[in-house]
Amino acid sequence: MSKVVIVGGGLAGLSAACELLERGCSVTILEKSHNLGGNSSKATTGIAAPGCELQKAQGITDTGADLTSAEPIAKEMVQQGAKDVDWLLNLAGCKDEMVVRLTPGHGKVARTLGTKDHFPGAVVTYAVMHQLETIAKAKPEKLKIVTSATVTKLLTEGTKVVGAEYQAGGTQKEMGLVLIATGGFAGDTSPASLMAKWAPQLLQVPTTSDERTNGDGITLATDVKAATQNMNMVSVYPTSAIIPGMETEKFKIVLSDAIVGAGGKLINADGAQFVSELEIAQTRADAMAKSKAPFRIVISEKDAEPVKWLCDFYVSRNVMKKYSSPTALANEMKIHSTQFSSMGSGPVLAAMVTPATYTCAGGLATDQGQVLSGTGQPIQGLFAAGEVTSCPCPRAWSASGVPLLYSIYTGRQAGASAGAALGAKAKVMELSSVASAVEAKKPEKKVEDMTRDELLTYCKELESRPAAAAPAAAAGPPGVTMEEVAKHNKKDDAWLVVNGEAIDVTKWIAIHPGGEQAIMAYLGKDATEDWNMIHKKGTVEKNAQHLKMMGKIGAGGGGAAAAPAAGGGGLTPDDVAKHNKKDDAWIIVNGDALDVTKWIPIHPGGEQAIMAYLGKDATEDWNMIHKRGTVEKNMQHLKNMGKVSGAAAAAAPAGGGDDSPPPPDGNGGIPGIIGACIFLLWNVVKMLTFAGWSVGIFFTGNIKLDNNRMGTMKSAVFLITFTIVHALGNFVDMLGGPDELNGEGYLFDRIHWTGGLGLVKDFPFSVVEEYLALALLLHVSVALKRSYDITIGYTLATGRWNMLLSGLVVLTFLTKHLQDFRFYPDYDYVELNVPAFPYINVRGMLQGHVFTDPHGLTVKARDLYSREVALFKDLNTVLIYTLCLILFVTHLCLGWKKLVPADMMQIPRDHQQTVIYIGWLAAFAIAFMYGSVPWYVYFAKPAVVDNIIKA
Repeated sequence: MSKVVIVGGGLAGLSAACELLERGCSVTILEKSHNLGGNSSKATTGIAAPGCELQKAQGITDTGADLTSAEPIAKEMVQQGAKDVDWLLNLAGCKDEMVVRLTPGHGKVARTLGTKDHFPGAVVTYAVMHQLETIAKAKPEKLKIVTSATVTKLLTEGTKVVGAEYQAGGTQKEMGLVLIATGGFAGDTSPASLMAKWAPQLLQVPTTSDERTNGDGITLATDVKAATQNMNMVSVYPTSAIIPGMETEKFKIVLSDAIVGAGGKLINADGAQFVSELEIAQTRADAMAKSKAPFRIVISEKDAEPVKWLCDFYVSRNVMKKYSSPTALANEMKIHSTQFSSMGSGPVLAAMVTPATYTCAGGLATDQGQVLSGTGQPIQGLFAAGEVTSCPCPRAWSASGVPLLYSIYTGRQAGASAGAALGAKAKVMELSSVASAVEAKKPEKKVEDMTRDELLTYCKELESRPAAAAPAAAAGPPGVTMEEVAKHNKKDDAWLVVNGEAIDVTKWIAIHPGGEQAIMAYLGKDATEDWNMIHKKGTVEKNAQHLKMMGKIGAGGGGAAAAPAAGGGGLTPDDVAKHNKKDDAWIIVNGDALDVTKWIPIHPGGEQAIMAYLGKDATEDWNMIHKRGTVEKNMQHLKNMGKVSGAAAAAAPAGGGDDSPPPPDGNGGIPGIIGACIFLLWNVVKMLTFAGWSVGIFFTGNIKLDNNRMGTMKSAVFLITFTIVHALGNFVDMLGGPDELNGEGYLFDRIHWTGGLGLVKDFPFSVVEEYLALALLLHVSVALKRSYDITIGYTLATGRWNMLLSGLVVLTFLTKHLQDFRFYPDYDYVELNVPAFPYINVRGMLQGHVFTDPHGLTVKARDLYSREVALFKDLNTVLIYTLCLILFVTHLCLGWKKLVPADMMQIPRDHQQTVIYIGWLAAFAIAFMYGSVPWYVYFAKPAVVDNIIKA
C-alpha cells in the first residue's frame, strides 16, 4: 500500500497532503464539495500562532504561556503548532500577505495572523490549493484530487482500513491508508444527528456551521470501531451576526473577532459593557446568557481603520450598520448617549449579534494522528486530523484562531504518522521544489525528428481523438466553452468565469487587492460563487482597464463548438439530472441551469421547496412563486452553469409578488419612531385609497385566481384597518352601555342603502360589508392558493403551516361569530334615539354618546346588547372566544412580520423592525379591546335595557 487517501479538503486535509507530498508519498484527496477549502476558507479572524516568525519580526516575544498555564496539555500544540503555521505559510507563498493582530482569548498579546484586506482563511487555503492543484495537474500519479465525492464507507481487511468507497458519478473505490479530515458536526441539528445525541441543549441555538459539518467523518470511523472523546464539547461563538430581515434564520454569519481586537465593544440592550471583549468565546457567551438582549458589537470608525476592509464588507452585506455618531445609535437603541461617551463624536459601526454553535472540540480519539479503537489501540490504516478529532484542551480551543492552529498542527502531525506508516519517515523535498519541478515541461519533438516508435504512438494518439465537428453558421457573438477557459490557467495567461462571462485577468493578478493567490486558485475555472460572496457589485466594471471580457460562456456560435439543438444551450436536461443531491444541487429556471447548492440552507422558503426540484426543470413553479429578479438578487448564493437545450424558455413570472421597487435603504430622511409612524401611516393610506398603485383590492393582479401575494397584502391592510376600528368600537360600546352597542348595530343597518350600488331598495348589506366580504374572499382564496402551491409539500415541523392553520381557525371562528350576531334571526328590538347624518354624534362624544343622541331621531333598532349578555354569560362560550382571539392575534402578528418588509409596503429598511413592533403593539391592543368585552359581560351585572319592543 503506497498511497494515503485524505477524506476532506479543508485546512487540516490540505496540511496533511502537503506533509505527505514532501515525504514523497502519493495522495488522493476526496472532497464532497465542488471545491477544496472547506469551512477553513470562510475563516474571518485568522490563525493563532504564538512565537511565529511574523511576531519575531515585529519584536514580539511570545511563548503562549497564558494558553499553556491553564492547560499544560496544550503546550505541544502551542509550541509545535506555530512552527507548523510558519511552514505552511512559507510553502504556500502567502506569508507576506499576513499581519499580526490582537484577538479575544489571548490577553493583550497580538498573536493571531490575519490579512489586511481579505479573509485570512481564503488567502491561506487558496494559496495551498493552488500549489496542490499545480502538482495534481502535472503529476496525477502523485496527487489526485476528486471533488463532489461523497465517501460512503471505509474498506477494511479484518481490523485494518485499506481504502474508501465513494460516490462520484457512480460507486468508486480508492485504496490506501485513510486520513479523515472532514470537520465537525455542529451544522446538522436533525433528530438523528450527533448534535441531537451529544448536545441536545443546543439544537435550538443558531449555528455558524453549514451543511458540510455534519459529522460524516466521525460516522465513517465509528463504523469501523473507532472511539470518540468529549463529544459534548460543542463550542458556542458569542458574536454571530443577526442580519436584518433574516432574524429567524438558523444559519448565522460569523462576525470576525478581529473587529473586537481592534477596539470593538460588546454591549447589551442598555448599552452597557458586561464582560471583557477579550475573554475566550465561551466566557463571553456565558455572560450574554445572564445579560439583557439584544446585543451589539460597536466600534468607532477611527478604531476600525485596521480592519476597514472587513467592516466595509460587512456594511455592504447589511451585517453591520454605519451611524453618523454614537448619539444616532443611542437614539435607535432608546438609551442615553452618555453610554457611548468613550467613543467620541465621529461615525460608529454596529452589528447585532447572538451566540451560535461554532465548532466542536470533541471527536475521534487519536494518538499522534492515528485513530484509536474503543480499547485504546490504534486502528491500523486509519488516521484523522482537524475538527473531526477530539482536542484535549477545550479552554484554548475557545480562544480565537486556535481551531485553525489546531487544524494545521494535527493535519501535519497525522500526515507525518501516515507517511511513517508507509515507510516515509522524513522529508525528501520541499513542496515548492515539487511544484517548480512539475511545472517544467519537456520540449515537444517535431514530427520529422521522431523515431519510428514515437511516430506510431503519435499517430495512434491522433486516431483516438474525436473527429472535429463541422463549423456552425454564425449565430451572434462568438461563444466560449469551459474547455477553452480551462486552457488559460497560468499566471501569464489567466482566464476565469464570473456570472457566465469569461474574463482575462492576467493583468489584474499582480495588483489584486485580495492578493494573487485568491485568483490563482480559480484560473481556468468558474469563480462565480466565491466572487459574488466577496466582491461588491460593479467590481468588474470598476477594474475594466485591467480586465478583458472574452465572451459569454456557451453564447452564440462563432468560434465555439457546433451549435446545439433548438433550445440553445451547452447543457442538456440529462446533464442537470445528475446533480440531484443536497450537496450537488442544480435546477433549471427559464432555460438556465442554476447551481443552488449554497442557497438550499438559507432559502427563505425552506430547504424542501428546492429539494423537490433538484435535477429538474423548475421554471413553471419558480415563476409562479418568485418575483422578477430573484435569480439576480441572489447571485452570491447561486451559480449560473449555462443554457440548457430543450429546457423551458424564459417567461415572465406569473405570480409570487408585485413589481414594486424594493423598499428604500436608510430611514427615508426621517429618523426614529416618528419616521417609522409617518411612513407606516402614509403607505397604509396609499394602499387603502386611490394614491400610489391603484384602487384598493380591485387591482391586485388576482382577477384570475393565481397566487400573487399582492392580493393577500392589500386585503390584509384593509382587514387590519377595519379590525382596529371595529375593536375600538366594541370597547367604546362596552364602556357606553346597552344603548351605545345597539346604536352601533343600527349604524350599519341604516347605511344598507349604500349596498347593491345604491340601486336596490332594502338591500340587506351596506357597501362597507360588501367591500369587507370581497376583501375577505380575496384574502382567503389567494392564501389558500398560495398554500396549495407552496406550502403543501412541507411538514408541520417546518413552521410553514402556521399561517394557514391559524388562518383556518380564524375563518371558522369568524363564521361562528357572524352566526352569533350578524345573522342571528331572533332579535328583540328597542326604541333608540340616534344622531342624524353623518350618523356619528361628534358633539356628544365627551358625554359618552357616539352612536346615540338623546335629542336625535327615534328609531327601531336590534337589541344586540341582550344577545351579547345571553352569549357571554356562558363560560364555555367566553373561553372559546378567548382561545380563538389568541389564535387570531397570533395570525395577525405572523402576517404583519411578513407584510412590513414587502416591496409593496415601501417601508424604509431602517424603519422596518420598528414598524413590525408597532404592529405587534396594535395587535395586543386589539386583543385587549376584543377580549375585555366577553369577560366584562361574564362578570358584570347586566344593565337594564329600556324601551324593548318584542319582535
